[in-house]
Amino acid sequence: MSLSFTYFEAEDRLLVLIQPGGHQLWLTRYLTQSILRDIAALFARAVPGEGVQGAGSSEQRIALEHRMAMNEEDLADQPGMGGGMKFAHNSPALPASGSIPVCTGLDAQAGSDYASISFTVGPQNINMRQSRAGFHRFLRTLALCANKAGWQIQDVPGWLTQSLLTDLLGTLPPLDEPDSSDDNGLAP
Repeated sequence: MSLSFTYFEAEDRLLVLIQPGGHQLWLTRYLTQSILRDIAALFARAVPGEGVQGAGSSEQRIALEHRMAMNEEDLADQPGMGGGMKFAHNSPALPASGSIPVCTGLDAQAGSDYASISFTVGPQNINMRQSRAGFHRFLRTLALCANKAGWQIQDVPGWLTQSLLTDLLGTLPPLDEPDSSDDNGLAP
């Protein structure tokens, strides 16, 4: 499954493209907030590990699951899945007025190994079912797009907006220590 998001300021909406199927829909600020607040909370309540000794609190488990999903750890052992998240350098043209339906409702389910969301668009529902890791990436991308649009969405869970930079920086060597691979025996 492939999802693409583009913010159009003139519409103050996010254009969502869903493949396969070529589905297109507009997401409003209000529905984006509902996804990032209410559906993310439903998703977090279904995090695996409840009752497992040493698994931590539900808040710790969802934060860990989110970091692992953003690191694409679920894709490492799957053939043909080496891409993960991709970012385009160009956007589609603004669609003609009225050519893209507005999403008017949402429904969601979450389990220990999946999450699904159904977008109500006119008389039809567009269903999107993903692994939990894929849904984490969907939520994170939606949160980043809403932030880039300047929407200032309220009540977004902390695990969804936590900085991933700290984890990355923790793997880098300190700047004040010389790299042993560059050691040529000469003093600086």
